[in-house]
Amino acid sequence: MKKLLFLSGTFILAFSLLISSCKKDKDNNTPTGATGTVSGKVIAANGITPIPNANVFIDVEGEIYFTNSDKSGIFSLEAPAGARILNIQTGNGTIFRAQYPVAIESGQTTIVPDGTLKLTQAANLAYITGYWDQIETVIIDSLGYTADELQLSDLDNLATLQNYSGLFLNCGKSGDLDSLKYSNMKQFVIDGGSIYASDFAVEYLTGDGNAKFTASHKNNNPSKTNCVGDIGGFINDTTLCTEKIGNTGTVTADVLAADLQSYLGVNSVDVTYDLSAWEVIQIVTAPWEVLIEDPLTLGPLALRMTANGSNMKNLKLMDQGWITICHIPPGNPGNAHTITISVNAWPAHQAHGDYIGTCQGGGTSGGNIYFTTFHNHIQGTISQDVQHMLEYFVLNL
Repeated sequence: MKKLLFLSGTFILAFSLLISSCKKDKDNNTPTGATGTVSGKVIAANGITPIPNANVFIDVEGEIYFTNSDKSGIFSLEAPAGARILNIQTGNGTIFRAQYPVAIESGQTTIVPDGTLKLTQAANLAYITGYWDQIETVIIDSLGYTADELQLSDLDNLATLQNYSGLFLNCGKSGDLDSLKYSNMKQFVIDGGSIYASDFAVEYLTGDGNAKFTASHKNNNPSKTNCVGDIGGFINDTTLCTEKIGNTGTVTADVLAADLQSYLGVNSVDVTYDLSAWEVIQIVTAPWEVLIEDPLTLGPLALRMTANGSNMKNLKLMDQGWITICHIPPGNPGNAHTITISVNAWPAHQAHGDYIGTCQGGGTSGGNIYFTTFHNHIQGTISQDVQHMLEYFVLNL
C-alpha cells in the first residue's frame, strides 16, 4: 500500500521588496462615490467559444469588484469610475488570465465590443497520448489554445515537467510506469503543477501494477480485488480506488460542484460510456471532492483535489510580475476566492488580511488533480453538456 501523497510546504516567500505604504482596504464589493458599469463577453482564444463562470474583476487599491460571466460568457460589473484594468481569469488565474484597459464613466455603461475579451493562455500545457482519448482536440480545436505532446518517457525528467503548469493524461498509456515517474509526478503537483487524468489513466495516480519491485507483483491488466491497490502510484489507495468493471451505457448524473453547475448552467448531465470496460470508483475519501455523481448505481464519476504545495509556482510567477493569493472580502470571509494579481498590487491586499497561496491549499500553491471515469474524447458524437464539461476541466486546472 502506498504512503501518503503530499507534504505541506514550509516554504517562506520573501516580500520585503513588495511592502510599501497603502490605504486601508475597504473591500465590500459595494462601490462608493462615482461609479459606472462595464459589460462584455468573455471568449476563448479561438475567438468563438464563450467562457462561462470566468472570474471578472477590477482591483482598486486592494478592493476587488468582482463578478462571473454567465453561461454565454456575458457579464456586467459595477466599479468606481475612471481608467481601470479589467481582469479575466479561470481557475486560480495561473494558467488562463487576461487584462484589458477600460474607461468607466460615472453613471454610464461601457460595452466592450464583441470579440475583444479573449481569455489568454499564460502558462504551458502538455499531454500524453492515449489509445482512446484525445484531450488535445478540446484544448487546441475547441478552445484555440496550445499544448505540447509528451511521451511516457518524459515523466523520467522532472525538469521537463516543470516547464508546464498543466499535464493531461489520456486514457490508455503505451508502456509501463515506474517509481521515478511516480515520484516526478508527485513533485510536479507539490510544486504547483496540475493534472487531469481520465478513465484508465487513473493508473498514473494510483499505480498500474508494473512497478517492478519483484516479478511476482507485475500485473499487466490489473483488475483490483476488494480494492487492494496495485504496486506504484503516488495517491494512497485508501483515498481513491477504482475497478475496471464498467459497461457501456448512458447514465444521468448529478452535478454537485457549484462552480461546475455555474459553468454548465445545469445541475444534471447525461454521460455516455461507449467501451465495454472502464474504471468505476469504489473508494473515495478526503482530500477528494466529488464533482459529478450517478446517485443510482455508479456513484462518483468525476473528482477533484487540491494538494498542499511548496509555493514554487508562486516564486516563478513573481519572477514574471504576478502572485497568486487568497482574497478575503472584509466582513465576508465566506466569499474568499483565489485570484492571481500583479505583485505591485500585493501590499494593499496584504494590508487587509489576504494571504499568499490558494484558498483551497490553505496558503500554499500546490496543484489540482482532476479524475474522470468518462473519456475526454468519447468515440462518436458527444452531447453539448459533455463538451462543455471537458472545456471546464481544461480551463479550471
